[in-house]
Amino acid sequence: MTTRRPLNGADSLQTRYLLNKTAIDKDIPFFHGAVYGLEGRAMTIIPGKTACLRCMYHGPVPEEKFPVIGVTPAVIGSIQAAEVIKYIVGIGELLTNRLLMYDGLRLKFTEFKVKKNPNCEHCGRLTGKE
Repeated sequence: MTTRRPLNGADSLQTRYLLNKTAIDKDIPFFHGAVYGLEGRAMTIIPGKTACLRCMYHGPVPEEKFPVIGVTPAVIGSIQAAEVIKYIVGIGELLTNRLLMYDGLRLKFTEFKVKKNPNCEHCGRLTGKE
C-alpha cells in the first residue's frame, strides 16, 4: 500500500480535476470532498478499480465561485478523514463508486451510485489506465 494519500480540499472544479488526474496517473488513492454553501459531497477514488471524479462530470469546466459556510467543510472534512483512516487501517466500507451528498439545509445525506466510464478521459481504457 502506498503511503501517499491525496485528500482533496480544493476550491475549484478545475483543481479537483487536476488532482483526480494526477492521483490516477500516479496510482494514488484520492479522497474527494467538495462544499458549496450548506451542501457538500464526498467520494473515495481508487485508481484502476473505481469510478473517478471525471467519470461523473462531463463537458467543459465552468467558472465558479464557491461560497463556503464553516460547518459544511467540517462535516465533509470529517467524512474524508474517516475514509482515510478506514483505508489506512483496512476496515469498513469505503465510499467507492458512491457519491455521498450532504444537504445542511434539510440535514439529510443522500448516496448516489457512480459507474466507472470506460471512455473516461482520466481513467478509462482510452487512457491506458483501465
